[in-house]
Amino acid sequence: MIVVSNTTPISELAKIGWFNLLHDLFGQIIIPQEVYDELTTGTHPAATQVPLLDWIEVRSVRDYYKISALQASTGIDLGESAAIILAEKLNVTWVLIDDLDARRVAQSRDIPVTGTIGTLLFAKDRGLILNVKELLDALIAGGKRISPKLYREVLATAGE
Repeated sequence: MIVVSNTTPISELAKIGWFNLLHDLFGQIIIPQEVYDELTTGTHPAATQVPLLDWIEVRSVRDYYKISALQASTGIDLGESAAIILAEKLNVTWVLIDDLDARRVAQSRDIPVTGTIGTLLFAKDRGLILNVKELLDALIAGGKRISPKLYREVLATAGE
């Protein structure tokens, strides 16, 4: 399984102490250098954890023009653009992105997309977590924006 991630799924799960769920589900996670730079800047919980993990592989996207062109044509940010270009190059199983506009861009390029919430649903399906609600509530308490409608839909999908 080849999984490329943008910043948000990693940082959000790190905030609530469930960072290793990504490793448990997917094994190795690949991130572009731009995402690594975002994750390791500041005092965020992921900033100190990411450099120590052997299951996160940092890869550079050599064709920076493709990243710049995607960013300019879509308005999505640098990390998301780099993750999408890297995902295309690697023919990934999944790219992990939460931003709706970036998800649409990835989907328009036929890249399979999931994000933080999808990761939680996968984890429950595989028996790695008992319930999604507790983690959704922790994400919201940590500042993640999840609409009431999406919250209800996710819980319904999880059977909670």
